Amino acid sequence: MDLGIRGKKALIGGASKGLGLAAAQALAAEGCEVAIVSRSRENLEAARRKFPSPQAVHPIVADLATSDGVDACIRQADLWASVDILVNNTGGPPPGRSMQLDDDAWRRANESLVLYVKKMCDHFVPPMRARKWGRVVTITSLTVREPVENLVLSNVYRAGLTAYLKGLAREVAADGVTVNSVLPGAYLTERYAQLIEGTMRTSGRSREDVTAELLSRFPQSRFQQPEELGAVVAFLASAKATAVTGAAVPAEGGMLRGMW
Repeated sequence: MDLGIRGKKALIGGASKGLGLAAAQALAAEGCEVAIVSRSRENLEAARRKFPSPQAVHPIVADLATSDGVDACIRQADLWASVDILVNNTGGPPPGRSMQLDDDAWRRANESLVLYVKKMCDHFVPPMRARKWGRVVTITSLTVREPVENLVLSNVYRAGLTAYLKGLAREVAADGVTVNSVLPGAYLTERYAQLIEGTMRTSGRSREDVTAELLSRFPQSRFQQPEELGAVVAFLASAKATAVTGAAVPAEGGMLRGMW
């Protein structure tokens, strides 16, 4: 199915690896011109080589976890193109329980998860409204719907971010701009591998035991692959998804137990 976004300009955060890279690859496969953001130039160059036409992929070096880094990203993106599709994505905050994390950890999580997205939307959404077409897709987490023990920062700030996106979606709906988020679960990415390593260290168990226990909890008995998430992002960013806005779309292999 042609998603109707050939030639659109897409800016994807955290896109040198994992879910962000998968989203960028899916959009490029639909004919979008893509700019990928990472704080590491080396990782960006490695990521570009994973596209069929590396020279067509625009790299932006910026740390989206900081306000200055977001400003740097915006400046570079403005020099590149007028953005039609904005995919917000950044690394998750550190694990921890409610009373284990100091005030600085809470402030950093707010800056990297909420203020980053707000600043990007404040800058890129008004031109989308003026053109009467635009797509905002934000990658969050299933913790939005079901808080996860030991991930209090993700639980709190991604839920707040989802409320912000819901309000924004209603504000811009009449101008041809849709705003949605995607809720991934257990995707086999570098970050999830780090979580497995952490469990191994704290429990003293083998990788095989930790992985087997995790898989036993998943309805599909497997990890999701990043390209599965990329396909969902591409659809929400497409011309076919005009009726979908203000939604927090699960893409977690049935892990959520609630009906809504």
